[in-house]
Amino acid sequence: MNMLNKYTGIIFASLVFSSCITTVSVPIDQLEPGKVALPAAIRKVALISRNFKFSIDTLSGYFNLDYRLKKGKKFDNQTIDSIAVTKSLDSLRKALLESGRFDEVFVYPYTIISPHIGDKEIPFTSDYIQSVCNESQTDAVISLEMLSFFYSRHKGSSAGAIKGEANVKISAIWSVYNPKSDDPVDRYNHSEVIRWSEFDPRNDSVKYELPNRKEAISIASGIAAKNYSKRIVPSWTQSSRIIIGLNGPEWDQTMLLAQHNKWGKAMRIWEKYTTSAQKREAGAASLNYAVAQEMSGDTEQATLWNDKAVKLLQNGEAGRIARAYAAKLYERKLKALKLNAILKNNQPK
Repeated sequence: MNMLNKYTGIIFASLVFSSCITTVSVPIDQLEPGKVALPAAIRKVALISRNFKFSIDTLSGYFNLDYRLKKGKKFDNQTIDSIAVTKSLDSLRKALLESGRFDEVFVYPYTIISPHIGDKEIPFTSDYIQSVCNESQTDAVISLEMLSFFYSRHKGSSAGAIKGEANVKISAIWSVYNPKSDDPVDRYNHSEVIRWSEFDPRNDSVKYELPNRKEAISIASGIAAKNYSKRIVPSWTQSSRIIIGLNGPEWDQTMLLAQHNKWGKAMRIWEKYTTSAQKREAGAASLNYAVAQEMSGDTEQATLWNDKAVKLLQNGEAGRIARAYAAKLYERKLKALKLNAILKNNQPK
Protein backbone atom coordinates (compact mmCIF):
# COMPACT_ATOMS: atom_id res chain seq x y z
CA MET A 1 0.00 0.00 0.00
CA ASN A 2 2.86 2.38 0.89
CA MET A 3 4.55 1.51 -2.41
CA LEU A 4 1.31 2.33 -4.30
CA ASN A 5 1.01 5.66 -2.51
CA LYS A 6 4.66 6.42 -3.31
CA TYR A 7 4.22 5.90 -7.07
CA THR A 8 0.85 7.66 -7.06
CA GLY A 9 2.61 10.68 -5.56
CA ILE A 10 5.34 10.58 -8.20
CA ILE A 11 2.78 10.39 -11.01
CA PHE A 12 0.76 13.25 -9.51
CA ALA A 13 3.89 15.39 -9.13
CA SER A 14 4.81 14.68 -12.74
CA LEU A 15 1.39 15.76 -13.95
CA VAL A 16 1.52 18.96 -11.90
CA PHE A 17 5.03 19.65 -13.18
CA SER A 18 4.08 19.24 -16.85
CA SER A 19 0.80 21.10 -16.50
CA CYS A 20 2.66 24.26 -15.48
CA ILE A 21 4.08 24.59 -19.00
CA THR A 22 2.20 26.47 -21.69
CA THR A 23 3.39 27.02 -25.24
CA VAL A 24 2.72 29.71 -27.82
CA SER A 25 3.62 29.59 -31.52
CA VAL A 26 4.87 32.90 -32.93
CA PRO A 27 5.40 33.67 -36.66
CA ILE A 28 8.74 34.57 -38.19
CA ASP A 29 9.60 35.59 -41.77
CA GLN A 30 12.60 33.85 -43.29
CA LEU A 31 14.45 34.24 -46.57
CA GLU A 32 14.52 30.81 -48.19
CA PRO A 33 16.69 29.77 -51.15
CA GLY A 34 14.96 28.55 -54.29
CA LYS A 35 14.32 24.84 -54.78
CA VAL A 36 16.18 24.64 -58.10
CA ALA A 37 19.84 23.84 -57.49
CA LEU A 38 21.69 26.00 -60.01
CA PRO A 39 25.42 26.54 -59.37
CA ALA A 40 26.20 29.94 -57.83
CA ALA A 41 28.47 30.69 -60.81
CA ILE A 42 25.42 30.87 -63.10
CA ARG A 43 24.69 34.62 -63.08
CA LYS A 44 23.07 35.13 -66.50
CA VAL A 45 20.01 33.32 -67.83
CA ALA A 46 17.91 33.43 -70.98
CA LEU A 47 14.10 33.14 -71.01
CA ILE A 48 12.39 31.54 -73.98
CA SER A 49 8.88 30.32 -74.78
CA ARG A 50 8.25 27.05 -76.59
CA ASN A 51 4.83 28.34 -77.75
CA PHE A 52 3.53 24.81 -77.37
CA LYS A 53 0.03 23.58 -76.54
CA PHE A 54 -1.13 20.01 -76.03
CA SER A 55 -3.60 18.64 -78.56
CA ILE A 56 -5.78 17.41 -75.66
CA ASP A 57 -6.26 21.02 -74.51
CA THR A 58 -9.77 21.16 -76.02
CA LEU A 59 -10.72 24.38 -74.17
CA SER A 60 -7.90 26.37 -75.73
CA GLY A 61 -9.44 29.47 -77.26
CA TYR A 62 -12.69 29.16 -75.26
CA PHE A 63 -13.99 31.07 -72.25
CA ASN A 64 -16.97 31.00 -69.89
CA LEU A 65 -19.32 33.97 -69.76
CA ASP A 66 -22.30 33.88 -67.38
CA TYR A 67 -22.10 30.06 -67.20
CA ARG A 68 -22.06 29.65 -71.00
CA LEU A 69 -19.08 28.31 -72.91
CA LYS A 70 -18.07 30.62 -75.74
CA LYS A 71 -15.37 30.38 -78.42
CA GLY A 72 -13.07 33.33 -78.87
CA LYS A 73 -12.36 34.80 -82.28
CA LYS A 74 -9.19 33.47 -83.92
CA PHE A 75 -7.49 36.87 -84.01
CA ASP A 76 -8.39 37.55 -80.34
CA ASN A 77 -7.06 34.15 -79.30
CA GLN A 78 -3.75 34.74 -81.08
CA THR A 79 -3.43 38.20 -79.54
CA ILE A 80 -4.16 36.88 -76.04
CA ASP A 81 -1.64 34.05 -76.48
CA SER A 82 1.02 36.58 -77.39
CA ILE A 83 0.12 38.85 -74.46
CA ALA A 84 0.07 35.96 -71.97
CA VAL A 85 3.48 34.61 -72.99
CA THR A 86 5.08 38.05 -73.14
CA LYS A 87 3.64 39.01 -69.75
CA SER A 88 4.83 35.73 -68.23
CA LEU A 89 8.40 36.16 -69.43
CA ASP A 90 8.57 39.87 -68.55
CA SER A 91 7.23 39.25 -65.03
CA LEU A 92 9.65 36.38 -64.48
CA ARG A 93 12.55 38.53 -65.70
CA LYS A 94 11.63 41.30 -63.26
CA ALA A 95 11.35 38.86 -60.33
CA LEU A 96 14.69 37.20 -61.14
CA LEU A 97 16.54 40.51 -61.33
CA GLU A 98 14.92 41.98 -58.22
CA SER A 99 15.98 38.95 -56.19
CA GLY A 100 19.68 39.69 -56.71
CA ARG A 101 20.29 36.09 -57.73
CA PHE A 102 21.12 36.93 -61.37
CA ASP A 103 23.08 39.75 -62.95
CA GLU A 104 21.41 39.60 -66.38
CA VAL A 105 18.22 38.06 -67.77
CA PHE A 106 17.84 37.95 -71.55
CA VAL A 107 14.28 37.52 -72.89
CA TYR A 108 13.64 36.07 -76.34
CA PRO A 109 10.60 37.53 -78.16
CA TYR A 110 7.32 35.64 -78.43
CA THR A 111 7.85 34.98 -82.15
CA ILE A 112 11.24 33.23 -81.81
CA ILE A 113 9.46 29.82 -81.95
CA SER A 114 6.25 29.54 -83.94
CA PRO A 115 3.11 28.41 -82.06
CA HIS A 116 2.52 24.68 -82.45
CA ILE A 117 0.32 21.89 -81.10
CA GLY A 118 1.26 18.29 -80.36
CA ASP A 119 0.62 15.22 -78.25
CA LYS A 120 3.92 15.42 -76.42
CA GLU A 121 6.41 18.15 -75.64
CA ILE A 122 10.02 17.06 -76.18
CA PRO A 123 12.79 18.65 -74.06
CA PHE A 124 15.41 20.81 -75.74
CA THR A 125 18.68 19.07 -76.57
CA SER A 126 21.86 20.12 -74.80
CA ASP A 127 23.28 21.26 -78.17
CA TYR A 128 20.30 23.59 -78.70
CA ILE A 129 20.60 24.97 -75.16
CA GLN A 130 24.29 25.58 -75.71
CA SER A 131 23.53 27.47 -78.92
CA VAL A 132 20.94 29.62 -77.11
CA CYS A 133 23.43 30.37 -74.34
CA ASN A 134 26.13 31.25 -76.87
CA GLU A 135 23.79 33.54 -78.79
CA SER A 136 22.41 35.32 -75.71
CA GLN A 137 25.72 35.17 -73.81
CA THR A 138 24.06 33.51 -70.84
CA ASP A 139 24.85 30.55 -68.58
CA ALA A 140 21.48 28.74 -68.48
CA VAL A 141 18.00 28.78 -70.01
CA ILE A 142 14.55 28.90 -68.41
CA SER A 143 11.89 27.75 -70.83
CA LEU A 144 8.13 28.27 -70.71
CA GLU A 145 7.39 24.89 -72.20
CA MET A 146 3.60 25.24 -72.22
CA LEU A 147 1.10 27.90 -71.17
CA SER A 148 -2.65 27.38 -71.02
CA PHE A 149 -5.40 29.49 -69.47
CA PHE A 150 -9.16 29.60 -69.14
CA TYR A 151 -11.16 32.74 -68.38
CA SER A 152 -14.51 32.68 -66.61
CA ARG A 153 -16.80 35.52 -65.56
CA HIS A 154 -20.32 35.78 -64.25
CA LYS A 155 -22.49 38.64 -63.05
CA GLY A 156 -24.00 38.73 -59.60
CA SER A 157 -27.71 38.25 -58.99
CA SER A 158 -29.92 41.29 -58.43
CA ALA A 159 -30.77 40.10 -54.91
CA GLY A 160 -27.08 39.76 -54.09
CA ALA A 161 -27.26 36.03 -53.33
CA ILE A 162 -24.63 35.39 -56.02
CA LYS A 163 -21.64 37.71 -56.11
CA GLY A 164 -20.12 38.62 -59.45
CA GLU A 165 -16.70 37.09 -60.03
CA ALA A 166 -14.05 36.66 -62.68
CA ASN A 167 -11.21 34.15 -62.57
CA VAL A 168 -8.43 32.76 -64.70
CA LYS A 169 -6.98 29.30 -64.30
CA ILE A 170 -3.35 29.30 -65.35
CA SER A 171 -1.49 26.08 -66.19
CA ALA A 172 2.15 26.24 -67.18
CA ILE A 173 5.14 23.95 -67.53
CA TRP A 174 8.52 25.53 -66.82
CA SER A 175 11.91 23.90 -67.37
CA VAL A 176 15.38 25.00 -66.36
CA TYR A 177 18.26 23.94 -68.61
CA ASN A 178 21.97 23.93 -67.92
CA PRO A 179 24.02 23.43 -71.11
CA LYS A 180 26.30 21.07 -69.18
CA SER A 181 23.43 18.64 -68.56
CA ASP A 182 21.67 16.42 -71.09
CA ASP A 183 18.34 16.66 -69.24
CA PRO A 184 16.48 19.62 -67.73
CA VAL A 185 17.80 20.59 -64.31
CA ASP A 186 14.19 21.10 -63.27
CA ARG A 187 10.77 20.61 -64.84
CA TYR A 188 7.79 21.98 -62.94
CA ASN A 189 4.04 22.07 -63.51
CA HIS A 190 2.67 25.30 -62.12
CA SER A 191 -1.08 25.73 -61.77
CA GLU A 192 -3.16 28.31 -59.92
CA VAL A 193 -6.40 30.25 -60.11
CA ILE A 194 -6.44 34.06 -59.92
CA ARG A 195 -9.78 35.54 -58.82
CA TRP A 196 -11.47 38.93 -58.83
CA SER A 197 -14.62 39.72 -56.84
CA GLU A 198 -17.22 42.28 -57.84
CA PHE A 199 -17.39 43.58 -54.28
CA ASP A 200 -14.75 44.45 -51.71
CA PRO A 201 -14.79 41.56 -49.18
CA ARG A 202 -14.38 44.09 -46.35
CA ASN A 203 -17.05 46.48 -47.60
CA ASP A 204 -20.04 45.34 -49.69
CA SER A 205 -20.82 48.92 -50.65
CA VAL A 206 -17.57 49.15 -52.68
CA LYS A 207 -18.06 47.67 -56.14
CA TYR A 208 -15.36 46.92 -58.71
CA GLU A 209 -15.47 46.45 -62.45
CA LEU A 210 -14.46 42.91 -63.32
CA PRO A 211 -11.58 42.63 -65.83
CA ASN A 212 -12.36 41.48 -69.36
CA ARG A 213 -10.79 38.36 -70.84
CA LYS A 214 -7.68 39.96 -72.32
CA GLU A 215 -6.92 42.05 -69.23
CA ALA A 216 -7.56 39.22 -66.77
CA ILE A 217 -5.35 36.71 -68.61
CA SER A 218 -2.55 39.27 -68.86
CA ILE A 219 -2.68 40.01 -65.12
CA ALA A 220 -3.00 36.33 -64.16
CA SER A 221 -0.05 35.33 -66.37
CA GLY A 222 2.14 37.91 -64.66
CA ILE A 223 1.11 36.83 -61.16
CA ALA A 224 1.61 33.13 -61.92
CA ALA A 225 5.08 33.73 -63.39
CA LYS A 226 6.11 35.78 -60.36
CA ASN A 227 4.91 33.02 -58.06
CA TYR A 228 6.86 30.48 -60.10
CA SER A 229 10.02 32.57 -59.65
CA LYS A 230 10.04 31.57 -55.97
CA ARG A 231 11.13 28.15 -57.14
CA ILE A 232 14.22 29.66 -58.78
CA VAL A 233 15.28 32.51 -56.51
CA PRO A 234 15.27 33.25 -52.76
CA SER A 235 11.92 34.39 -51.39
CA TRP A 236 10.36 35.27 -48.06
CA THR A 237 8.28 32.59 -46.38
CA GLN A 238 6.61 32.46 -42.99
CA SER A 239 7.67 29.90 -40.43
CA SER A 240 7.01 29.69 -36.69
CA ARG A 241 8.82 29.39 -33.37
CA ILE A 242 7.59 28.06 -30.01
CA ILE A 243 8.08 29.86 -26.71
CA ILE A 244 7.39 28.38 -23.29
CA GLY A 245 5.33 29.93 -20.51
CA LEU A 246 5.42 29.05 -16.81
CA ASN A 247 3.14 29.98 -13.95
CA GLY A 248 3.41 33.56 -12.75
CA PRO A 249 2.23 37.06 -13.78
CA GLU A 250 5.57 38.02 -15.37
CA TRP A 251 5.57 34.88 -17.51
CA ASP A 252 2.02 35.63 -18.62
CA GLN A 253 3.11 39.16 -19.46
CA THR A 254 6.02 37.98 -21.61
CA MET A 255 3.76 35.67 -23.60
CA LEU A 256 1.47 38.58 -24.44
CA LEU A 257 4.42 40.84 -25.29
CA ALA A 258 5.83 38.22 -27.67
CA GLN A 259 2.46 37.75 -29.37
CA HIS A 260 2.35 41.52 -29.98
CA ASN A 261 5.91 41.52 -31.35
CA LYS A 262 7.32 43.46 -28.38
CA TRP A 263 10.42 41.32 -28.08
CA GLY A 264 12.65 43.92 -26.39
CA LYS A 265 10.39 44.20 -23.34
CA ALA A 266 9.91 40.42 -23.16
CA MET A 267 13.68 39.86 -23.36
CA ARG A 268 14.36 42.05 -20.32
CA ILE A 269 12.04 39.88 -18.22
CA TRP A 270 13.34 36.55 -19.55
CA GLU A 271 16.93 37.65 -18.99
CA LYS A 272 16.28 37.86 -15.23
CA TYR A 273 15.14 34.25 -15.14
CA THR A 274 18.04 32.84 -17.16
CA THR A 275 20.13 32.83 -13.96
CA SER A 276 17.42 31.21 -11.84
CA ALA A 277 18.51 28.40 -9.51
CA GLN A 278 15.63 26.33 -10.83
CA LYS A 279 16.82 24.52 -13.94
CA ARG A 280 13.39 24.40 -15.55
CA GLU A 281 12.85 28.13 -15.08
CA ALA A 282 16.33 29.04 -16.31
CA GLY A 283 15.95 26.66 -19.25
CA ALA A 284 12.57 28.03 -20.36
CA ALA A 285 13.84 31.60 -20.03
CA SER A 286 16.99 30.75 -22.04
CA LEU A 287 14.90 29.14 -24.79
CA ASN A 288 12.58 32.14 -25.03
CA TYR A 289 15.55 34.53 -24.91
CA ALA A 290 17.07 32.60 -27.82
CA VAL A 291 13.87 32.97 -29.87
CA ALA A 292 13.83 36.70 -29.09
CA GLN A 293 17.44 37.01 -30.27
CA GLU A 294 16.52 35.33 -33.56
CA MET A 295 13.52 37.63 -33.93
CA SER A 296 15.93 40.54 -33.48
CA GLY A 297 18.13 39.18 -36.27
CA ASP A 298 20.97 37.66 -34.23
CA THR A 299 20.98 33.93 -35.02
CA GLU A 300 24.44 33.43 -33.46
CA GLN A 301 23.20 34.59 -30.07
CA ALA A 302 20.03 32.58 -30.57
CA THR A 303 22.14 29.44 -31.03
CA LEU A 304 24.25 30.15 -27.93
CA TRP A 305 21.23 30.70 -25.70
CA ASN A 306 19.37 27.70 -27.06
CA ASP A 307 22.42 25.51 -26.40
CA LYS A 308 22.07 26.52 -22.77
CA ALA A 309 18.37 25.73 -22.87
CA VAL A 310 19.04 22.25 -24.29
CA LYS A 311 21.44 21.49 -21.41
CA LEU A 312 18.95 22.68 -18.81
CA LEU A 313 15.81 21.18 -20.36
CA GLN A 314 16.93 17.63 -20.95
CA ASN A 315 13.60 15.88 -20.41
CA GLY A 316 9.90 16.28 -21.11
CA GLU A 317 8.04 18.49 -23.56
CA ALA A 318 10.24 21.53 -22.87
CA GLY A 319 13.37 19.53 -23.67
CA ARG A 320 11.85 18.30 -26.92
CA ILE A 321 10.98 21.88 -27.93
CA ALA A 322 14.53 23.09 -27.20
CA ARG A 323 16.09 20.27 -29.25
CA ALA A 324 13.70 20.85 -32.14
CA TYR A 325 14.59 24.54 -32.10
CA ALA A 326 18.30 23.67 -32.23
CA ALA A 327 17.64 21.71 -35.42
CA LYS A 328 15.76 24.66 -36.94
CA LEU A 329 18.60 27.05 -36.13
CA TYR A 330 21.13 24.69 -37.70
CA GLU A 331 18.97 24.34 -40.82
CA ARG A 332 18.70 28.12 -41.04
CA LYS A 333 22.49 28.44 -40.78
CA LEU A 334 22.95 26.06 -43.71
CA LYS A 335 20.42 28.01 -45.77
CA ALA A 336 22.17 31.28 -44.92
CA LEU A 337 25.45 29.89 -46.23
CA LYS A 338 23.71 28.90 -49.46
CA LEU A 339 22.06 32.33 -49.77
CA ASN A 340 25.37 34.11 -49.18
CA ALA A 341 26.89 32.13 -52.05
CA ILE A 342 24.22 32.98 -54.60
CA LEU A 343 22.96 36.48 -53.83
CA LYS A 344 24.37 39.27 -55.94
CA ASN A 345 25.33 41.57 -53.06
CA ASN A 346 27.59 38.87 -51.64
CA GLN A 347 29.50 38.22 -54.83
CA PRO A 348 33.16 39.31 -54.89
CA LYS A 349 33.71 42.69 -56.53
